[in-house]
Amino acid sequence: MRSSVLIFFLLLISVKSFSQAPVLAVNRVDKRTNEHIRQTSMYLFKDGGGVTKLSFSVRALDDAYYLLLNLPIAATVKRGTEVSMIMDNGQVIKLISNNDVISLNEADVSKRMMVFDLEADKEIKELLKQPVKAISIPTANKGTVVVNLLTKDKGLIRSGIMLAQKK
Repeated sequence: MRSSVLIFFLLLISVKSFSQAPVLAVNRVDKRTNEHIRQTSMYLFKDGGGVTKLSFSVRALDDAYYLLLNLPIAATVKRGTEVSMIMDNGQVIKLISNNDVISLNEADVSKRMMVFDLEADKEIKELLKQPVKAISIPTANKGTVVVNLLTKDKGLIRSGIMLAQKK
């Protein structure tokens, strides 16, 4: 009886921990390069059916900011791919992928993240102004994947950027 109650509480805690908003997971100075590294925890965006469609994290090295995205499907995203961030007011922000992400099949879903530079004058300023409504990612083998964010998730990229900023 005790073990079943313990298992129930462990499952409840683990489910609750997966649905938390991003927090600052890394905040340290690298000993070799003296760079101040800040990174948020991963957050999973889900569609209306509760299926994970995309995960994101924000990383900052000194004053350089990066948005990290991961599609949990066997998709190929080439370096230089333009990903569109559709804002709440309909404005579109284009981000350029810095790396290749290649997954051969569903059993080989890549754990590599798509990395996007965020410029302080352009993208960061716009992402801090208003929430992101949808993210459109063109892939080489699956067509364009559009992730419409749930209402509760719209402001999380903005929150992640604010967490990663220097205080």
